[in-house]
Amino acid sequence: MARSSPTDEKAAPRRRRGAAGLAVRFVLAGAVLTGGARAEQRYWDAHLPPDDNAAVGVLVAGRPIAAGEPSPAGIAARRARGHLARRVRLLDPAGSEVLLDRTLGELGATVDEEHVRRAIAAIGHRGSVWQRQEETLRAQRGEVAVAFRWHLPAIDIVDAVAAYREAHERSPVGARWNFDTETVVPHRDGIRIDPHAAVEAIYDAASEGAGPIQVRLPVTHPRPLATTDVVAALDQSAEVAAYETVFADAGNQAGRAKNIARAAAALDGLVMMPGATYSFNDLVGPRSVANGFDRAGEIYKGEMRMGIGGGTCQVASTLHAAAYFGGLEVVQRAPHSRPSGYIGIGLDATVSYPTVDLKLRNPFSFPVVVRAEGARGRMKVVLRGAQRPVEVDHAASTVSVKMYKRKVRRTPWLETGKIFRKQKGRKGLTIEKVRTLQFADGGTRVERTRDVYPPTNEVYYLPPGADEDEVLPPLPSG
Repeated sequence: MARSSPTDEKAAPRRRRGAAGLAVRFVLAGAVLTGGARAEQRYWDAHLPPDDNAAVGVLVAGRPIAAGEPSPAGIAARRARGHLARRVRLLDPAGSEVLLDRTLGELGATVDEEHVRRAIAAIGHRGSVWQRQEETLRAQRGEVAVAFRWHLPAIDIVDAVAAYREAHERSPVGARWNFDTETVVPHRDGIRIDPHAAVEAIYDAASEGAGPIQVRLPVTHPRPLATTDVVAALDQSAEVAAYETVFADAGNQAGRAKNIARAAAALDGLVMMPGATYSFNDLVGPRSVANGFDRAGEIYKGEMRMGIGGGTCQVASTLHAAAYFGGLEVVQRAPHSRPSGYIGIGLDATVSYPTVDLKLRNPFSFPVVVRAEGARGRMKVVLRGAQRPVEVDHAASTVSVKMYKRKVRRTPWLETGKIFRKQKGRKGLTIEKVRTLQFADGGTRVERTRDVYPPTNEVYYLPPGADEDEVLPPLPSG
C-alpha cells in the first residue's frame, strides 16, 4: 500500500486553494466575456442594418438611401416612379431646336422593380458579420450603388428624329476632276444621323444621375474615299477605255439631247476609287424637271412613249460599254426590253430612277476618272487612270429567237376602212456574251453571260367594228 510523503501532504492544501482561485478567475473571466459579447452585440446592432431594412447610403438611381426610408420594396417603387418622371429634352446638334420633350415614362420606359428590391435587400445582409460590416460601412461612405435595371424603347425617339434626319442627313460627296479648268472640285463631308445613337445617348445620360435629362442629337461626318488631296495627286495619264455613241439633237429630239447632256454632266469628273462601287442613279439623281431633265421619248413596257428623262439610258449604255471594255466589274445592269439602235447588242444598259440601276465597281489598285461628254450629237465616255491594265475582247451570239405578238386597239378617230400601225413588232432574242480579259501580267479571264430581250409586240389601231382578221396582214410564222 502506498503512503504519502510528508512533502505531498503539505502540498495538498496549497493545490486545493490554487484550484479554487483558478475557478474564481474563470468565473470572473466569463463574466467579462459575457459583458463584452453584450457590448459587441450592441455595436453590431448600431452598425448593421436590421433584417428588414435597407443599408443607409446605398445609391439607387443616383440618390442615396436615407435613414428611416421604407423597406427595400418601398424604396424600389419610389425610385422607379421618380426615374420615370424625369423629363427628357433631345436637342438638335447645335442645341438650338428641341426635337423631343417628354418624360421617360411617356417614352414607354419601364423599371425592373423586383430586381432593384432584391439588390437593395442584399446589401449589408450577406456573408459573415465582418463582410456585412464592411459592406455597410462602404454604403455609408457612398461607395455602394445598386444596378438600376430599366428599359427604354426606341420607337418614339426614332420617330422624333425621323423628320430632322430626312431634312439634314446627306451622303459624302467625293472630290472630282474638272476637265475644263484642270482643277479639283473639293469633296464634301457627309452628315450621318443614327436615331439609335440618340436612344443610347439618352439611356446613358439617364443612367448616370438624377434630375432632368438633356441630350444633343449625335451626328457623324463621314468623309468620302475620293478626298480633295487624293484627287489632286491622282495619275490619269493613261486611257483605260473609251466608247462613243451618236444621237439626234434637232427638232423633236431636242429634249432627248438636253437629257443626255444633263446626265453626262452628272458623271463628268467622277473619280472611282479602288474597290468602290458606284450607282448611276445615285450620281444622276431623279429624272425630273426640278433636277434639270426634259420630256422626251422613252421605252416603257416595250412601247415608246413620252416621259421625263428620255435619253438617259443612252448615257448609261455608253458608260457601261466603256466600263465593259475597260475591265471594270459590272455589279448590276439590265438590258433594254429590246435592242437599241445606238449601241451594239449586249452593251446597252437600261436605267429607271430609283429601281433599275447600273452599278460599276473599280477592281484596280488605282483610281479611275470618268470623262463624260454629251454634245453636238455625240455621247462619249473616256476612262482614265495610271495605266491600261487589261485588254478586252467582246463577242455576242444569238442563242434563241422568240416570235412577237400583236396588240389591237380600237379608236373612234380612225375612219372606216383605215388602219394605223403604231409600233412595229420585233422578235425576242437571247444573246450569249463572252468577255475575254487579257491582263498586263499575262493572266486571262473569260466571262460568259446572257442577255434576254423579250419580243416587242406589234401594235395596230383599228376603227370600231373593223374585223382584224380581214384588214390586218398575217403575223410572220417564224
